[in-house]
Amino acid sequence: MSENSIGTPLSRKLLLLGALPAVVMFITLMGFFTSARLEDARRDLADSNQLLADSLAPSLEYAVVSGNTLALQEILSQSIRYSKADWIRITDVAGEQIGFAPADSKPDIENTDEFQIYQAEILQQPLQLATDRQTLWFEPVPGSNSSALRVGRVQVGVSDKTLEARRKDILWSSLIVGLTLLLFTILVINHILNTILSPINQLSGRIGRLIAGDYRATKVNGRPNSREIIAIEHQLNELSEHLASLQTSRDQTLALSEHAREKAETASHAKSEFLATMSHELRTPLNGVLGMIDLAQEEPLTPRQRDYLQTARQSTEDLLTVISDILDYSRMDSGAMVLEHQIFNLHTLVTNCVASYRHVAEEQGLALTLNFYGDWPEIPLVNGDAPRIRQIVACLLDNAIKFTTDGFVHVQLGCFGVEDGCIIINCSVSDSGSGIPHGRVPDIFNSFEQLDAGDNRGFGGTGLGLSLVQRLVELLGGHIQVETNPGKGSSFRFELPLELAPQANNPRVTEVPALQAELPLSKRALVVEDNLVNQRVAVALLNRLGFQTEAVVNGKEALDQIHSSYPGFDVILMDCQMPVMDGYETSRHIREREAASSLKRTPIIALTADVLPETKQSCLESGMDDYLSKPLRKEGLKEVLGRWVELS
Repeated sequence: MSENSIGTPLSRKLLLLGALPAVVMFITLMGFFTSARLEDARRDLADSNQLLADSLAPSLEYAVVSGNTLALQEILSQSIRYSKADWIRITDVAGEQIGFAPADSKPDIENTDEFQIYQAEILQQPLQLATDRQTLWFEPVPGSNSSALRVGRVQVGVSDKTLEARRKDILWSSLIVGLTLLLFTILVINHILNTILSPINQLSGRIGRLIAGDYRATKVNGRPNSREIIAIEHQLNELSEHLASLQTSRDQTLALSEHAREKAETASHAKSEFLATMSHELRTPLNGVLGMIDLAQEEPLTPRQRDYLQTARQSTEDLLTVISDILDYSRMDSGAMVLEHQIFNLHTLVTNCVASYRHVAEEQGLALTLNFYGDWPEIPLVNGDAPRIRQIVACLLDNAIKFTTDGFVHVQLGCFGVEDGCIIINCSVSDSGSGIPHGRVPDIFNSFEQLDAGDNRGFGGTGLGLSLVQRLVELLGGHIQVETNPGKGSSFRFELPLELAPQANNPRVTEVPALQAELPLSKRALVVEDNLVNQRVAVALLNRLGFQTEAVVNGKEALDQIHSSYPGFDVILMDCQMPVMDGYETSRHIREREAASSLKRTPIIALTADVLPETKQSCLESGMDDYLSKPLRKEGLKEVLGRWVELS
């Protein structure tokens, strides 16, 4: 908001307050004195011209009586010269003009409405020869002095324009003098207001500097200012000192906070690096273990050997689950968890997830069942984060099976509110286990919390499962709750909103035939992997998919192999972290060579144990086409390869 829109300035208000009485007085006095001067001018003009007529009447007596027109005209000419009249006219007793003197060229005296006429009678006074003689010359005029005889009339004409010009002069002179006095009054008022407002403006500027952070105290000058202004300046100095102390405290606090923030960021960065390194270092050997177990299980084995391998595989899978839970929990703690959006079949997802636990449930003698209910669409394809939803269901199933020794584990998935392209799913996992004491229900979603926390507890685990489930459900926009009956079982239920996938974008589901043990080697693949165990696993899986495979241990050897091979490779599996030259730099060199030589683009699939989201982005930016996280699985490898290479 601009300053001009915030009220009227105080200077303008005070100027208006001081000038308003002056303006009222100016108008009143102007009206009064102007009207008085106009009336005086009118009266002065009337009196002077009437006096002229009265003065001329006696002096013209002889000239009129004697008929001396030359003397008459001489007197009139001399009189009109020094008067304000427009003309002077002399008439006899019969009304005939016997003398006329205009002030200028011939005026129009016929139109008498334009003139003010002042007149006087010319009287002949009788001549007294002796005191005892009687005057017998003429008969006196009725109504006149008995001793005088009327012989003519003097008329003095004054134009209305003369009076109007006088009025204009009076009005203009009054207006000029009045405006001059008014301007002088306003200047005096403005000068006085400046002496009053100057300290106030200085206080306003001082407050503005305080707002801007200038807390320096100013010297108080007490001579020209009023007591109120001096008191305010002292208070502002005290306020400046207080604000300066607060700023010092704030700066110290901010410095400490910044130091703490930098330490926290450093610790968070170190934690992220540690988790990435831990993921890579742990998953890399596990990849070799699982790969070798998969290869060994396809060989002829005795039942005892197969049982040993299955136990080893299950233990390795459990270790991978622990690693994944720790990484996911850390990413959610730091706000780095990024949700995926992909189209998937919700029925298929949950059915496959439950089926993967059916063998474990049967081994414990549990009945594992799945039931769908509610208003399901004809094709339950939704848009969401399929891996996270599967992770939630799997964690609840694993928890239910772990804490149930006899009875059942029942999964129900309901669909409600199908409208505007959105649905609400309600999934519950119920069991007939020992249940949860009511007093411990609020604690089960805490991190690293175990109902039986002693050294001799009945069940193992990190205690991250349910806490991770709660965070994932909330991250997906839903909520989770638990119902329990100690001694009879528990039921975990969560609800999630999901968006139905448009029918036009529904992916076409193609049945993939089972993987054959050996396929003809019709295509060429290059594995770039520094870990020899992982290298052997990748080569074996690619051979079984029909690839003639070669392997190198770093990016430099990979470039040499690509340059020397003919006709080239159909696909490259590229590890990201390697000595000599890593996968990112190697991929950039390959893309530059292809662009420079106009070669066909070879699909490069990243192969890494680092499962952080930024790693996938780095892979794509360096020129890789797809992403596979370790440990390698037959199904995952075949699915990714099928996007880029036509499999036999």
